[in-house]
Amino acid sequence: MRKLFLASVAVFALSSAAQAANTSTTVQLGVVNSSSVTQNGLTNDSSSTTQIGILNGASTMQGTSSPSLNNASTVNQAGVQNSATTGQVAFGNNGSAITQNSFGPPALQNNSAAVGQLSGLGINTSTVSQTAH
Repeated sequence: MRKLFLASVAVFALSSAAQAANTSTTVQLGVVNSSSVTQNGLTNDSSSTTQIGILNGASTMQGTSSPSLNNASTVNQAGVQNSATTGQVAFGNNGSAITQNSFGPPALQNNSAAVGQLSGLGINTSTVSQTAH
């Protein structure tokens, strides 16, 4: 009975570790917004960042220190100058979506996006939408 109990505990610990995931939600409203998210989960890393301001900067790194199974990142920015960087390393799938809307004097408007993705056995998908109004 004791061996069965220890085996059950070991299986439970293994299954719990296999389910390890990171989820991050960031919402910023201000003049200058800056966000940096780093996630290194065993299975799924998920990050959502929304920034509304004048100067917006967001960086999301997923699985860069320890590759996860799947990564998903979403960045939404509305401001005069927007900058977003996403780095993803996974054994499975990487998905990145960046939406940037720039408002204000045309000479000052700027949208900048950078995406880096590395997948061992899965699919990389990236969508970048930039609009200057």
